[in-house]
Amino acid sequence: MATRAEKAVVVDALADQLASASLSIVSGFANLSVADQQELRTQVRASGATIRVVKNNLAALAADRAGIQGLDALLNGQSAFTFSGEHVPAAARALRDFAQQHPTVEIRGGALNGEVLDGDRVLKLAAIPGREQLNAEVVWAIGAPISNLVHTLDGLISGLVYALQERVDQLQAAEGGA
Repeated sequence: MATRAEKAVVVDALADQLASASLSIVSGFANLSVADQQELRTQVRASGATIRVVKNNLAALAADRAGIQGLDALLNGQSAFTFSGEHVPAAARALRDFAQQHPTVEIRGGALNGEVLDGDRVLKLAAIPGREQLNAEVVWAIGAPISNLVHTLDGLISGLVYALQERVDQLQAAEGGA
């Protein structure tokens, strides 16, 4: 059993993580094998986030210390916190994808910059496309009008070339017939 001092250290560290992470997701899990838990940690780590299983009473104390009111309502049963990395939606996306494969994992909610979110809002964050996809969409949006302009100008120039060639052919036919 942990001593009071050890618990205080855990609460302080968790409060620091809650205060510094842009997004902290509270999830519940039941009947996950050790292999599944390792897979979850690997997927979350790959998104640049971290996951931490904590006791609910210590998590509630840490949330209060971090100034996040209402987070304790999400803490029941086995609870884990996922703390986002640099890309906020990536953590939510990794957790959502894992939960789709493992129905015993539930996304209960979280805190985004100190504001408590329900599970549906966390899933909406997970639906935000990744940086690479957004960059590709911006490039496409910038390139599409330019590409359309090039194709339009190409069509006009081709039409002019065909018209001039037709006129040359007409003049050559008129000279050959005269």
